[in-house]
Amino acid sequence: MYLDQNALAGRTVLLTGASRGIGAVTARALAASNATIIAQYRNQRDGAENAVEALPDKQKLVLQADLGTPAGARELWRSAVEWGAVDVLVLNAAVIPDTPIDGPDEDWDAGWQEALQVNVIGAGALMREAVRYFVARGSGTIVVLSSWAAEQGSRIRDLTSYAASKAALRNLAQTFARNFAKEGLRVYVLAPGVVNAGMAIAGQDEAARQAVADGLAMGRLVEADEIAALIAFLATDACPSLTGATLDVNGASYLR
Repeated sequence: MYLDQNALAGRTVLLTGASRGIGAVTARALAASNATIIAQYRNQRDGAENAVEALPDKQKLVLQADLGTPAGARELWRSAVEWGAVDVLVLNAAVIPDTPIDGPDEDWDAGWQEALQVNVIGAGALMREAVRYFVARGSGTIVVLSSWAAEQGSRIRDLTSYAASKAALRNLAQTFARNFAKEGLRVYVLAPGVVNAGMAIAGQDEAARQAVADGLAMGRLVEADEIAALIAFLATDACPSLTGATLDVNGASYLR
C-alpha cells in the first residue's frame, strides 16, 4: 500500500502526534518511502521513537512539544527548522475531550477550552509558521487531519467541541490554500471517518468496535494504513491542483 521506497527521498516531514494511533502509522509509511522525519510527541517519547526506528539517525529527529499553547507550537517549528529545512508539515496531533451537554458547566467549559487550545490555537499557530516559511521560499506542503465530524457535526452529542474545532482548522487551511497558491503553498485536508486506530474508539473492546463498524456503509472501520498511505502520497506534492481540497475517507458512510 505504501509508495515507492524512494518516493519521499530528500523531503523532510514534520509530523505532529507521531507517538501513537494514526500518527505512528503515518510515521512508518513516510519512513517506508525514505522521508526524513521530525516526529513530535507530547508525553510518549518511546512511541515516537519506535515509529521512526527504521530510519538512520541522520534522517530522524524526535521532539517533545506541547501544542496546547501557541508558544509551544512556535518553539516546535523553530526547533525543526534549526535542525534542517522542512518541506512538509503534517498536522495530526489533536485532542477529543468530552463536552457533556447535560453535565456540569465546568466540564463543558474545560472541554471546549482544551479542544480550542490544542486543535485550533496551537495547531493554527504551527500552520501559520509553516505558511510563512513555505511562502518565503516559494514551495511547501501542509497536510491537515480534520474529520468527517467537521463536515456534518458530530454523531456523538458530547463531542461538540471536537467537531467544531476540526471545522475551524479546516477553514483556516482552506484560507491559507486560497491566498497563497500562487506562492507555491499546497494545503490538503483529510476528513477521515471512524479509523481503527483513531481517538474516537480508543479504549473500546472488540464488540464495541464491531458495533460501530456494523453501522457504516462498508461494514468496517477505516484502516489507519489507508490514511497514512494517502498522507504519504500528498507529501510528494505529485498532484498540486488538489490544494485546498478536503478528501473524504469514510467508505461512503458520508457523502456530500
